[in-house]
Amino acid sequence: MTPYYDRKGITIYHGDCREVLPTLPEVDLVLTDIPYGEVNRESGGLRSLDKGAADIITVPTEHLPPLLRAPSVYVFCGTEQVSDLRKGFVFFGMTIRLCIWEKTNPSPMNGQYLWLSSLEACVFARTKKAYFSENCASAVWRGPTARDQKHPTEKPGWLMRRLCAASCPEGGAVLDPFMGSGTTLRAAKDLGRKAIGIEIEERYCEIAANRLSQEVFEW
Repeated sequence: MTPYYDRKGITIYHGDCREVLPTLPEVDLVLTDIPYGEVNRESGGLRSLDKGAADIITVPTEHLPPLLRAPSVYVFCGTEQVSDLRKGFVFFGMTIRLCIWEKTNPSPMNGQYLWLSSLEACVFARTKKAYFSENCASAVWRGPTARDQKHPTEKPGWLMRRLCAASCPEGGAVLDPFMGSGTTLRAAKDLGRKAIGIEIEERYCEIAANRLSQEVFEW
């Protein structure tokens, strides 16, 4: 498959990850946010549904672990998907941690009726010899959401950079098979890592390519 973008160790493929993944070389880290309920309005308005109630995932959760094979894997997901992902990675002999991103600036939607939706789950899996640079760090990552989001569920650059640095060695390669607007790839580039992204919607491939073309980037 011809890459949509290929420059300085960063490659983007426009297509279905199920078709592209078998053709790719091995990587050191998979870092991705699977589609588990895209409910932000295109206009940027407040969400009208909980993510868990609008599951639009294109690849069944139980099929993901064998596709996302790497020494280290981070999968942001809905709470309903945590169990399937954990069981899948355990089946392949990986050590598992449930991680949480605690947003310091959550949406105020329905705050007068219930607790704010300020937490996102992430399943972390690693093999015995996987690279890991943090020492005795908590699995709760606390910080703000991304500014000027170009994708409804865009993760912040500070978080993607931290996870790339924690689990991908210098000179290593990162893969994001649900790339969105390219935050993971941009984080990898800023840290001097190689990266591969796959995205099924061409408009986000274009956005990601533009972000990666910027030599100086402010998050």
